[in-house]
Amino acid sequence: MKTVVVVGSGIAGLTVCYELMERAARLDERIDLRCLESGDRAGGNIRTDREDGFLYEWGATGFLDNAPATVTLVRRLGLGERVLKARDAAARRYIFRRGKLREVPLSAGSFITSGVLSPLGKLRLLLEPCMRARRDEGTETVFDFASRRIGSQAARVLVDAMVSGVFAGDARRLELETTFPQMRRMESEHGSLFRAMLAKRRESKTSGAAAGGPAGPGGTLTSFRDGLQELIDALTRALEGRLSLNRPVERISDLGQRGFRIHMPEGAPVDVDAVVLACPAWQAARLVEEMDGELAGALDGVPSAAVSVVHLGYRRDAIGNQPEGFGFLVPRAQGPRILGALWPSCIFDGRAPEGSVLMTVMIGGAHDPEGASLDDRALLGLAREDLRSTIGIHANPYFTRVVRHPRGIPQYTLGHRDRLETVDRRLADHDGLWMTGNSLRGISINDCVKDAPRVAEAALSYLQAR
Repeated sequence: MKTVVVVGSGIAGLTVCYELMERAARLDERIDLRCLESGDRAGGNIRTDREDGFLYEWGATGFLDNAPATVTLVRRLGLGERVLKARDAAARRYIFRRGKLREVPLSAGSFITSGVLSPLGKLRLLLEPCMRARRDEGTETVFDFASRRIGSQAARVLVDAMVSGVFAGDARRLELETTFPQMRRMESEHGSLFRAMLAKRRESKTSGAAAGGPAGPGGTLTSFRDGLQELIDALTRALEGRLSLNRPVERISDLGQRGFRIHMPEGAPVDVDAVVLACPAWQAARLVEEMDGELAGALDGVPSAAVSVVHLGYRRDAIGNQPEGFGFLVPRAQGPRILGALWPSCIFDGRAPEGSVLMTVMIGGAHDPEGASLDDRALLGLAREDLRSTIGIHANPYFTRVVRHPRGIPQYTLGHRDRLETVDRRLADHDGLWMTGNSLRGISINDCVKDAPRVAEAALSYLQAR
């Protein structure tokens, strides 16, 4: 019987295990599959807790339903009846600029009258179709690309805030080609972002798919009635005992045609035919360091941004008439220190008790790494002060929770494309070794789920040939 070990039980590792198990069953292939998790629970940063009537997420709020791989996985796991779509009000998103919240316009007409940018900033953005497209293949930061296409003000206000909200990152350091590859394709194929969006809208009218726009990508934000933990729990159940918790891996040795040796702190080493690394890049680098220094160096070169999340529950009648929507982002140099805030009880049903609201504040990121390491009291004080200065909440929350992610979100900084090429080249020299997860080709749930079938198919083909 062929043996496979998947290291890491985040959404990427669990989905790879599930795909391997399902494919092997269809082909009547017998494989000994084991998922090793160093911690005491599966799911990585995906975790949902329910306390005092509040349901809050540790990490991602949801996933967009425009990704076929994730939608199919949800259906295969029998979670179709548990799916919860975001409310219509969640389409409204805000940016804090010049002392007040300003709604991100959803159309060209509303953009003209909005206060998100100055008149000169709006004019420069509207000139985007006239800007010459870049034809060379050189790397470029997200900020440089945005400045070149839509102007420096829109880059500082809109793009900086968006990058902080999605990646907790610094647009001046992130690499366009790997962080937002679709932006480069839009320019190369259409010569203009506006023309590309118009083409996509025409296509969406034919296909019925959501085209997306200035306020966010297409698709509807989706979760489950009891939060994203439902997806993790369903995958864990489907693995039928193949998941081992509290089983850290110390290092991996390449035995050549005899496979790999898994070394753990306790017990004898285990020899296996194939290994899938589904853990963060920094952790994978430690595992392969003795086996392949160049691979370890490339993986170790993927930095991460620390983020602390503060959840606050308020009585609705104590905070006045707050705007409804997804939440707001804060561009740097606007005053508040927080990255922004989400309004989960406005996004999804069942996130707060009747008569209460839940707000989630993000602090830290690449712009402010020291902020994420503040103690709980300081984090709560900062969150409350910035909610007061941005949306006028003076009341005391009656529910508070702090969640920390010291290595929160991978950062695809300049040179990430070269690091990917090195990783792929070195992995190819170790037959039977693969890597997946959000450290390489996309940080979202959808990105991880989409990559799982590729890895599972490659691993199964290798085992069959072996």
